[in-house]
Amino acid sequence: MGFRHYPGGGAGAIGAAVRHARRRLCARLASALDPAGMPDAHFVREFPTLVALVEAGFRHEETMMELLDYQRLHDHLADNAVVLAALHRALPLVEDGDIVLGRRLVAALVDLLSLHRLCTDLALATIPSLPPGRQGSHLAGALKRRDYFKPSR
Repeated sequence: MGFRHYPGGGAGAIGAAVRHARRRLCARLASALDPAGMPDAHFVREFPTLVALVEAGFRHEETMMELLDYQRLHDHLADNAVVLAALHRALPLVEDGDIVLGRRLVAALVDLLSLHRLCTDLALATIPSLPPGRQGSHLAGALKRRDYFKPSR
């Protein structure tokens, strides 16, 4: 498990952008778990947006992993497909009012994404050291500034 060294020297920065985006997604999902902060009626309306945010987050992460030639990308894509399939199967049930199912899925997803973040950190720790003066890339900084997970309305 590991990433090959990115020729532009930005593997560490791209990895940091992936971790940052994953943390933001986890925080957004976790905020939906608080019934006081997101009452049931609001949760039902918000659930499709949460699913879309997960999809966008996965696409962003997969793109970054492709840039880094992540050796286990195929396995990662398969894992993401299972998660997305479950979310899409649950979507009509939650929209019909099964709030307990929706909140359980979001809670499980937060745990799963946190675990994936840990695995990503471990994989990134195996990246060869960057030469002096090559501590990041402009691409990673741009990705960190872009608000991929803000819902568009």
